[in-house]
Amino acid sequence: MLRSIVLPSYNESGYIAEMVARTLAAGELRPDPFEVIVVDNASTDDTAAIVDGIAAADARVRLIRHTVNRLYAASCLTGTRAARGDRIFVLDSDGQHSPEDIWRFDAELAGGYDVVFGWRQERHETRQRILLSKVLLWLTRAYTGFPLHDINCGIRGYTRVYAEQLEIRHLLNLVNPELYVRARTGGFRIGEVAVIQEKRKAGSSSQEFSRAWTVFRQVNAYLTALRRELRSAPAPAPRAPSETVGASASRERR
Repeated sequence: MLRSIVLPSYNESGYIAEMVARTLAAGELRPDPFEVIVVDNASTDDTAAIVDGIAAADARVRLIRHTVNRLYAASCLTGTRAARGDRIFVLDSDGQHSPEDIWRFDAELAGGYDVVFGWRQERHETRQRILLSKVLLWLTRAYTGFPLHDINCGIRGYTRVYAEQLEIRHLLNLVNPELYVRARTGGFRIGEVAVIQEKRKAGSSSQEFSRAWTVFRQVNAYLTALRRELRSAPAPAPRAPSETVGASASRERR
């Protein structure tokens, strides 16, 4: 089984080499083949050059560059479309999530889930960031019925079947609500894995508390559109019993 590990990146030159090395080491924990795809979102630093040098020496690493910054959701979509794996994992490249955790997501996918979201049970962020995250979660639950614990965790995994039907229509610095809506409307099974979020090693947040009002207006329009799509979507076609839509939480800690 081939696995694809996608690393969306923007101005991560201070850590990207270590992140790619950690990701390669995580992939090597199992004998199956894997690939690492770094999506550089028009960085203004040396991120792309660093990854290009790594890719020249290791065929398992690929670099994809956006010529203009297309925001986080577009980077996730670019990596997903480029991925060749049977299972695909997307995680932030700033060091907040351990690449080794992909195997815990892999286990949930092997158990029958189609898309698995991360749940940060332990977080190393400012109080303002945590507050903003809680507000986003509350809004997403109110608009879409999102049943899980964490709306903007930076690690998730999904199957090839889910990836092939995935369409991201709303390009902003938030992607999990739309991933959830696409799973709902497609009749896919949804799971959750508890993770520990580490301190950011490089880069800067795309959701700053100082921009809270702007973020709120953008998210409100985004969630309104997603709610409309949920309400207008036809009921998903019946799936085999092992693929019935559901939600679960794997609460073990690493």
